[in-house]
Amino acid sequence: MKNISFKNEYGQGMIELVLILGVLSVTLSMSISKLHDALYSQHQELDMLRSEILQLFPNKAWQRTHSDQFSRNVRPILSPLNRVTELELGLDNLFFVRSDQSPYRLARLIDGWSQGSNEALISAPQSLTLSHYLNRVGLTTILHVVGQLPISRELDRDSLILGKIDADITPYELRCEDPACR
Repeated sequence: MKNISFKNEYGQGMIELVLILGVLSVTLSMSISKLHDALYSQHQELDMLRSEILQLFPNKAWQRTHSDQFSRNVRPILSPLNRVTELELGLDNLFFVRSDQSPYRLARLIDGWSQGSNEALISAPQSLTLSHYLNRVGLTTILHVVGQLPISRELDRDSLILGKIDADITPYELRCEDPACR
């Protein structure tokens, strides 16, 4: 067998290491640029979807989801409440937008039980209190008559108000600004 000297072969390992590092660096730089381009286009698509779903009024890109999970869970509770009280709490109000280029699907609840007039801001919460129904039966008249007695002036209509709702403490954005509902 021939005598092989390893003194002359030290450079081959260094050349292989330099070639492997070069191939890895080119592969890594190409994959990072491809990943950046893909993420950038996905973010652009997501920004477009956000701008569509955050519009004040529904547009043609919105799709309605009928009988979503929340509506199915809440319907057994709200149905008797809507029948007994004067509340009109709508369900099946989930809208979403999606795009073919993006895996995202953005959703939004609209018609979210907002009141249509300033009077409704007061009457809707009042209808949830027992005093509202007692006042309908004539409790205010009874309290007014009893309040005329000297011993029970605290029960007068002006000093004792049951179920009072103060509309001035509601946020300004919730009030109806349309002149038709004033």
